Amino acid sequence: MKPAEPTKPVKGAVSFDIFHNGQPVEAVVVGTKIMLSFAPLYAIPPEYMSVQECQVEPIDSKYEWEREPLPIIREGCQADLVGLVCPPKQSEFGVKVAVESFRYQSTPHVQYSCLVRICPFAPCPPVGPFPSSSFSITRSGTDMHPVTVWISMIRKIQANCPPVDGCPRDKRSTRSLSLEEIRRALEADPKLASQIGISPHVLANRPGHSVESQLLALGGDHTVKRRLVVVNSEDQLRYYVRTGDVP
Repeated sequence: MKPAEPTKPVKGAVSFDIFHNGQPVEAVVVGTKIMLSFAPLYAIPPEYMSVQECQVEPIDSKYEWEREPLPIIREGCQADLVGLVCPPKQSEFGVKVAVESFRYQSTPHVQYSCLVRICPFAPCPPVGPFPSSSFSITRSGTDMHPVTVWISMIRKIQANCPPVDGCPRDKRSTRSLSLEEIRRALEADPKLASQIGISPHVLANRPGHSVESQLLALGGDHTVKRRLVVVNSEDQLRYYVRTGDVP
């Protein structure tokens, strides 16, 4: 019997876009609050997705001393090295990270690189330092499925990233949407798919493409990158939008 071939990773498993005021952008003024948005290719539940690491670096810097990438997310929490970075937050369709844009001395061109993990078998474990006692689970029987135990544990533990001034501190629990609820929302408003970066084919109820098979197809670590132009003023931004060049 011929052994099964390993599953090939799906190209473009995670899309990465940068938003400002709800609109995708390729250039902003320094100090602008932007949103790094990560969305899976298929409409999987967001708790199966986690932003593990992010860094920012200059493009074609003239100075060697500023070429070293600077971490903004480390081990799933903000790395307090670059301006304002809020802890990653799950959205209805993926994960978002609020960041304050900054620029380098020698170049307005920067690149954000992030490692996004999709956990194929169970919700991704929570991030941040939390007490070991948080892992205690009351089990009503000895035959509980390990995945059920793991999901129960995930629901009991909240990510515990250090608080950041200027970031929202909403402690209310957010109910995750099921795959069918996501599909119904997209079918009700087709424009929503393009606004959140989800491919249109997720609208189809395709036979044999269960959420389990989609998670297996997308599972693993994915490196995504996005460039951004950061200018010094609104006048420079208007000039860039008009000409495509930085003054």
